[in-house]
Amino acid sequence: MPPTFARVGKMRSWVLLATFCVAVTVNGQTFDVEQFEQVFRPRVRMDVRHQFQSDLQDTTGHFSNSEGSVVFTFPIRSRFEVGLKLDTTARDFGDLLKRSLQVRASQLLGSARFGARQIELGFDSVTDRQLFTGSIGLMGIKLTKKYRVLFWSANVNVSEEEATLDEATPRFNGVIGKMHLNGLRRTFFYGVGLSYTDKLTLPVPFIGGSAPIGSDWSFQYVLPAQVAVGFAPQKRTRFLAGIGLDAFRSGVSMNDARTNLNHGTLRAFLNVRHKAGNHVQVRAEIGYDLVRTVRFTEGDVVPHRYPVEPGLVAGVGVNVFFGNNVFERIMDAVVN
Repeated sequence: MPPTFARVGKMRSWVLLATFCVAVTVNGQTFDVEQFEQVFRPRVRMDVRHQFQSDLQDTTGHFSNSEGSVVFTFPIRSRFEVGLKLDTTARDFGDLLKRSLQVRASQLLGSARFGARQIELGFDSVTDRQLFTGSIGLMGIKLTKKYRVLFWSANVNVSEEEATLDEATPRFNGVIGKMHLNGLRRTFFYGVGLSYTDKLTLPVPFIGGSAPIGSDWSFQYVLPAQVAVGFAPQKRTRFLAGIGLDAFRSGVSMNDARTNLNHGTLRAFLNVRHKAGNHVQVRAEIGYDLVRTVRFTEGDVVPHRYPVEPGLVAGVGVNVFFGNNVFERIMDAVVN
């Protein structure tokens, strides 16, 4: 009989999942804060990743996960206008220029994501399982009168095993936040993420930012999801190393009934991103899952928890950019 946790354990798993929703909606799996604008740039993003086989701690068998995904972000409506209106209340010439410059900018984008994964559950009679996920959503940015960037996103997603597709349960995630434009390499943002799934609504506040450490290094954070250090030895190549949370959730069939499989991990990672041209960025990542668990939850039933031994993770991906990037134009007009 698998071990059970008290309700506080259940809430902790939900906190992890909701935090992951924040991380994914805002930034993806691992996030370079200094490239925040890429989240709101029209693009096609493709990723493949493999979590190497590791032993389950409290039972015989192994766990592994191979996954791939494609994300398509496309523009729906864009606006960017720059004008001058003389402000006679300015204290000096510099203040006059700042107060008189008027920038009106906003962008609305749509997104669609499709993914599949194959997981190995060594304790189960069905050793290998095929899981599928799909989501659609909207995201947007707007420059406020005080030259802050308001950003938001909302999406609905479905993640199921083939056997449970006819019982698919939609899940809703949203994020709203505000970014302060303090320079090209110094940023600060904050907001709240909201996750609604299986009759549970959970808000998760977050703060994030970056600060330069010399000319090539930077300190970056998105709390409570990730802390990292960035290194850019040249304009087209960037390294990022840190620790962050990752997770996924999917409906699966167990004992002829639908239940939820939840996987969460605390991961150390190192990735490299290289801009191969004006419209293409390639990346590779190696990581190590320091702590991870698999949980099964059935509605309001106390979850069953299976700890997994630490293990290696590796992945590669590519971004293909296209269309109008309003965020970069805001940075050029307001920061520069």
